[in-house]
Amino acid sequence: MKRISHILLAAVMFLSLALSVSAEQPSFTETEEVFWNIMESHLGRPDEKQLIQGALQLASKMAEEEKQMKLLYSSEDDTLHELERRLAEWQRKGGLDATTLNYWAINGMLESLDDPHSVFFTYDELRYFQSSVENEFVGFGFRLRLQDGAFIIREIVADSPAAASELQRGDRIIKVDDIKLEDKSFEEAYAYLKGAEGSEALLTVYRASESRELQVRLKRAMLTLPEAEGQLFANEPVGYIRLETFGSDGAYQVRDYLTAFARTGKPLKGLILDLRDNGGGYLSSARDIASLFMEEGLLMYTTNRNGVEVETWVRNGRDIGIPVRILVNGGSASASELLAGALRDHEVAKLVGTKTYGKGSAQQVMLLSEGDALKLTLNEYFTPKHTVVNHVGLEPDIVVEDDAAQVVEALQSLGVKSLQLSDQDGDTVINGIFFPTVHPLFKRENDGLNIRAAVLAHLIDEEITSEEEYIPLAPYLEANPSLKLEQSGNNLTLFYTMK
Repeated sequence: MKRISHILLAAVMFLSLALSVSAEQPSFTETEEVFWNIMESHLGRPDEKQLIQGALQLASKMAEEEKQMKLLYSSEDDTLHELERRLAEWQRKGGLDATTLNYWAINGMLESLDDPHSVFFTYDELRYFQSSVENEFVGFGFRLRLQDGAFIIREIVADSPAAASELQRGDRIIKVDDIKLEDKSFEEAYAYLKGAEGSEALLTVYRASESRELQVRLKRAMLTLPEAEGQLFANEPVGYIRLETFGSDGAYQVRDYLTAFARTGKPLKGLILDLRDNGGGYLSSARDIASLFMEEGLLMYTTNRNGVEVETWVRNGRDIGIPVRILVNGGSASASELLAGALRDHEVAKLVGTKTYGKGSAQQVMLLSEGDALKLTLNEYFTPKHTVVNHVGLEPDIVVEDDAAQVVEALQSLGVKSLQLSDQDGDTVINGIFFPTVHPLFKRENDGLNIRAAVLAHLIDEEITSEEEYIPLAPYLEANPSLKLEQSGNNLTLFYTMK
């Protein structure tokens, strides 16, 4: 009995020692999880050595840059076991924490894929990514546009801190606290404006209409912005819907606008769906929105790493029954390209604008054991006519470079014969709808009132050979009786009626 007690005591002591040693060992669980997810699922079918060397290379580089520490490894290291051995060695000798090494190794593996859409998210980054897809943000509640170096409020979100303040459309943001925004990039300005929910900032703005500066103190809040916005154009019954993202509410909001248009009692002449700068979202949302335009049909083909092709169909939808124009540009990506390509292939819509981004791949978010996540590319998709999108993009049916001219061309292609254009609060207003544009429609120069050449060319359907962005308007007013300019106070409106 005494011998058995000694054996049991020795076993307990050995187990305790083993647990103690184990507790001190660094954990590279997430590195291992990411490794196996990539090896088993990534579309590119990477080999093991590629991932291991990528992880070691980035970890070594980051340690040297951030810690002034030289970490050595062999070009022959090519297994997960050797990677974990190196990381444990670096953690032990260099005093680096396991979490940092995990992140470096994971990002190194992902960089080796040459796939910008496969991304590692920390817990907080995952929450931010999910919020951005759902159009949820922490902020003051206004949207800016950068025009001629000035940050101008182009829209104030309803029920936001900005809406409850004295800020107005057209106000120019000069300073955030003590930081001047002059000569700052859009990314820099955004960095100064963002902050934690509940935090405050003092904004200095200039209001051109009153020729004065004012200061407004605002508190940042969590805001849920609409995924879709829409209204009818003035003059002729054409609907307009802008889709900001493909979140979980996108299809419901598009449906509600289509229903509202139908209730006006006036049959629509057509619809413009604006997908410019829409970077995508959930592919399921694209399918649901497609079902509002077509009764039934193939939405896309997808292939996985093994070349297995799967069809995704739209079922039990409804035919929109009117011509559709989809506005696209280089910022239209992923689900935007999927929807645009499918509706074009089924002859529901034509694309107007510039070539799309070219993201014809689908990703899945995989949760990891420590609360972080991996967004991994699993599939490539093709349009119903097998058009390749990935790294290629979609060519529009009607190529138009200028953003305001894209709207003009889309309206005219739908048979709209009467247009009126003006500038207001930094936006270009076309048949009653405000469009944020990079450049104003009109400029006053030494030779009189000038107009954007590209907009005028599409408006009157004439080739304008001038290399200048702006050209004098007067000669065209004299030569073309369909054009008419009216002025009300400081506002100018150009009318065009097609004969």
